[in-house]
Amino acid sequence: MKKELLVIGAGNIGRGVIGGLFFESGYHLYIYDIMEERMKQLKEQGTYLIERVGANNKRRVLVDDFDVLDCSDTVDLIEHMKKVDLIACCVYEGAFQSICQNLKEAIEYRAEQEAAPLNILLCVNALGAPDYFETELAKLLQNNPAASRYLKEKIGICQVMVGMAAMPSSEELIAEDAFAVTTKLDGHIGIDEEPFKGELPQVKQTGGVQKGKAQIYRKVYTGNMKHCMLAFLGKAKGYTYIRDTYDDGWIEDCVLGAFFEADAAIQAEYQFDETDHQEWIDFIVEAPKNRNLKDAFTRVAADPKTKLSRDNRFVGPALLCMKHHILPFYLAKGIAYGFLYRDESDIASIEITNYVKEHGIEKAIEVYCGLTENEWELKQLIMAQYKEAEKIR
Repeated sequence: MKKELLVIGAGNIGRGVIGGLFFESGYHLYIYDIMEERMKQLKEQGTYLIERVGANNKRRVLVDDFDVLDCSDTVDLIEHMKKVDLIACCVYEGAFQSICQNLKEAIEYRAEQEAAPLNILLCVNALGAPDYFETELAKLLQNNPAASRYLKEKIGICQVMVGMAAMPSSEELIAEDAFAVTTKLDGHIGIDEEPFKGELPQVKQTGGVQKGKAQIYRKVYTGNMKHCMLAFLGKAKGYTYIRDTYDDGWIEDCVLGAFFEADAAIQAEYQFDETDHQEWIDFIVEAPKNRNLKDAFTRVAADPKTKLSRDNRFVGPALLCMKHHILPFYLAKGIAYGFLYRDESDIASIEITNYVKEHGIEKAIEVYCGLTENEWELKQLIMAQYKEAEKIR
């Protein structure tokens, strides 16, 4: 029987990373996205290209074994939720509630039919996503004992660490295929194996990980933070792409400083075993510098309002540092440069920089980072870094 995967969210991660790797591993894909007209076009086209770019070579994949669901409403989506045993959610947090509503109907049906277990892969950087799904589904199903039991016993809600970057394709590639996706050639997808029901899928560059809920904090607070900080500092230096920063020693020193601060705090909080801890450091720090990828700051630093928020990439690990008596010197520098980041095509960056100009950096830190009066030490550190950054810029 053909293996099947329902992909919810047909963006670069859903279509290019998750969908692509599962396709290459023999899966038939069902694709759903709220962009109805675009999905109609994809259905008519019937294939799409993935270009995987490495430091020294490239590889193309033509994905041609998929069905695009009827995206005009959720009827077709729910019907496929009822019959498949594996779902990948590659969406933003704003879609979580509606997905849970759709899953409710599917789970009630599956419980009634005594169906096989269902695993839901949350391929998102949203912190606490599994807890949200577990709590929301339990609430929605609380008046249905059979469905509640099915949720508890046969639903695996699994955090997924997507360690493979995807970005907009070049104009030349888009001219060849409007649905083409560009991803890194290397990288790894980690599925939290503890909640998974049954055997993990055998998929290229994919495997199980332990402490999945802790792993996503490590990924966002160290890996995603590091990538975003390259963009914040690189923009201030007049660069355009991540690859432009590779030969800038000052940027490298600052970003590595922030990485090791965040890593120390994460290790103090979650206590990964030493082998796993060192493998993570090597994976991030020793990763080859891929100069073939034109990964623009406009993508990496998009929506700095979210990235500077209290529990996100910078303030989250900085607060964790303070908790464990680690000085977040470089993390504060990253936050400071986040307040200086301005992209005229990014509404959030315009809002932030205008707010700083009108109300000052101290008030901006309170509003956008959510720091309280009791967290004055971190606030003062960010303010000092901001003043220093203004001189250098």
